[in-house]
Amino acid sequence: MTRILVAVDGSSHSATVARVVIRHVSAYKQPPELHLAYVHLPVPTLGGLIKPIGHETLQRYYREEGEDALRSAKKMFDRAKLACTMHIMVGPIAESLTSMAKKLKCDLIIMGTHGMGAVSGMLLGSVATKTVHLARCPVVLIRE
Repeated sequence: MTRILVAVDGSSHSATVARVVIRHVSAYKQPPELHLAYVHLPVPTLGGLIKPIGHETLQRYYREEGEDALRSAKKMFDRAKLACTMHIMVGPIAESLTSMAKKLKCDLIIMGTHGMGAVSGMLLGSVATKTVHLARCPVVLIRE
């Protein structure tokens, strides 16, 4: 069975990525195993200032942000009757995506080239490039 890691960030471009994936998987004889992934950059600890917030609160924040970012793409997959497993990670984005793809033995990574806002868009453009360089499987980039 083909395994595909679909990376989204909750931006409007994530919906474009999800639409392309839905069209793409129709070409497979057997539906691929889809893994919907979101990576949150770690919150800077700033010399222990995070301690008053607490580990559990921080983990809840990461989970809630991840669920928000994945929600739209997940709904689109549900409407298309495509099962997927959701993954929320915290860390450097390209490294986290490629590590997860390797762990899951994915055959393909699909992601956008731009993300949230102008500054983040530049960052995610570099993330897409870095993902291509780090991945051990093919990476399909969806242009905005």
